[in-house]
Amino acid sequence: MATPSVRSFPLKIFAGSEALQHIREKGLCASDITMMLGASGGPKWLSLAAIDRYLLSEWFADRQQPLHVLGTSAGAWRMACYAQQNPLAAHARLQEAYMAQNYSDKPSAQEVADGCVYIMEQLLGEQGAAEIIHNPVVRYHTIITRCRGLGASEQKPIQALGMGAALVANLIARPAMRPFIERTLMHHPNKPPITHFPHLPAAQVTLTEQNLKQALLATGAIPLAISGVRHIPGAPKGTYRDGGVSDYQFDLPIFPDDGFVLYPHYFAQAPKGGWFDKKLRWRTASREHYKRTIIIAPSWEFAATLPGGHVPDLQDFYDFEYPQRRSRWDQVAQQCEALGDALAELDQNNHWDSVAEPLPW
Repeated sequence: MATPSVRSFPLKIFAGSEALQHIREKGLCASDITMMLGASGGPKWLSLAAIDRYLLSEWFADRQQPLHVLGTSAGAWRMACYAQQNPLAAHARLQEAYMAQNYSDKPSAQEVADGCVYIMEQLLGEQGAAEIIHNPVVRYHTIITRCRGLGASEQKPIQALGMGAALVANLIARPAMRPFIERTLMHHPNKPPITHFPHLPAAQVTLTEQNLKQALLATGAIPLAISGVRHIPGAPKGTYRDGGVSDYQFDLPIFPDDGFVLYPHYFAQAPKGGWFDKKLRWRTASREHYKRTIIIAPSWEFAATLPGGHVPDLQDFYDFEYPQRRSRWDQVAQQCEALGDALAELDQNNHWDSVAEPLPW
């Protein structure tokens, strides 16, 4: 089969310095990967669904060596599928429940939170929480944010003041947010994969069957839109919200000793560290932090062919009523099957070297 053209290929493959050297010398296979990342981003994850299915059905099927998975918000829900005994079935349940979301015209934060509870219940099924906690191979971790001061309130005007203060502090520097938020790593009972957290120190809490569901709900609790989660068992008391506040697309020193990090991402551009960094053009993730990471993302040319000319996002909830929103997302899912097919072609013909590029920043 012909080597794919970088210009026409629907996927972009970016690799940090050490990962790119490895790919050029040896190619890439599943055993090279010892960790995966799943970013926040709401409905953006739907563009990655076919990629997830290929990884679950081919790359990581019958895996025996440990694989750490770390996600925030929707990325944490995706990674929770990877850690269940039947990950493909869990992924299918998550996708259907997520795409079927239907709320009133002006839903309260509690109404949306109730919808998230339903999605989580579908994702986990009857035994999902126990399967994740006791999985010795796929080791699940997520990050949540403990809000301090006004940001802990469920009264929207007060909460907005608290989050606004964190936003202003972030403009100065990420460490300036410490009085307003606390990063919290909820990690698998075995050793967590990250020990150093720059900018914002992390409280570390072991996941259990008793707190996994609360952690999943908390990491997806978007400020002002979804009610926070209070008093998670084993964690410091307080109100917990979206893990993307501190770790939207990750800017962490993730350096596995014996492998590389795979990061299916929805943008072919430099990741942002935290939620408040999204519109700060001058602030991107450290290249050093990504030296052992491989990013897989839809190309900008492919994304432009999707409804609206881009991958789905949270604005879809405001711009389109159900079932029009569901129809658009179904179209996205169908078109993005091409990404899964492209990944299969790339992997099965060992063409990683022909399309891998240096990091785009």
